[in-house]
Amino acid sequence: MKKQYMPMSDEEKEFIKNYKADAYERPSVTADIVVFTLDDEDDLNILLIKRNGFPYKDHWAIPGGFLEVGKESIDDTAKRELYEETGLDIDNIYLKQLYTFGNPDRDPRTHVISVAYTALIPKSQLTISAGDDASDAKLFKIRYDVNGMLFVSDEVTISEDKLAFDHATIIRTAVTRIRSRIDYEPDAFNLLKDKTEFTIYELKRIYESIKNTELDTANFRKSFTRNYVNTGIVTDLNRKRTETGKKPTELYSYIGN
Repeated sequence: MKKQYMPMSDEEKEFIKNYKADAYERPSVTADIVVFTLDDEDDLNILLIKRNGFPYKDHWAIPGGFLEVGKESIDDTAKRELYEETGLDIDNIYLKQLYTFGNPDRDPRTHVISVAYTALIPKSQLTISAGDDASDAKLFKIRYDVNGMLFVSDEVTISEDKLAFDHATIIRTAVTRIRSRIDYEPDAFNLLKDKTEFTIYELKRIYESIKNTELDTANFRKSFTRNYVNTGIVTDLNRKRTETGKKPTELYSYIGN
């Protein structure tokens, strides 16, 4: 439905009619998406695409694309680009605006403002495919060394300085933001294989992967009970999962706010 705006006076209509938009330089606008997931080893992964054209041809980057001016909102741009790269039903996933990056030299072509987003997606829901402007797309484990982040796949390891544009800065911002958010927002639940039936240990592993540190189980259980069970965000299913060689573990279900 087209948004209804306040009616304009005849004087204002005349002003709009004669307005010269090209009197001011206008930057291009893109939506870029930092897609996080957990792999089969419960390690934090990020989706990167290999650029198929200049600038930064054959460099890896986060998925994204240009706003179609006059046709879509920036949120719609992010959803469209994410669908093209992952094949996801974009209406049922976590996609949150992260930050706006607008340094004039961040793109060698022209002044490009990027509105960055974070997506948290279970690996089982991902169908990764390279879009029209990419020659490849794959998941990379996030690793850390003294120089910062490394992005590791079975075939290639990429350092921050080898990424296109300022995408290393965008990724660092996304990692920092999500590390702080999961202490007071239920973001981590979006990475569960099954929100309707999970153990506290599965959720704890997601926290550890995001924070890149081991957490004390007793303290995690206390905060989980206080922040999620007692508030009704999570419900105890009153049954347990039994795995060979392991103690039965309590099952929970994510209800939401």
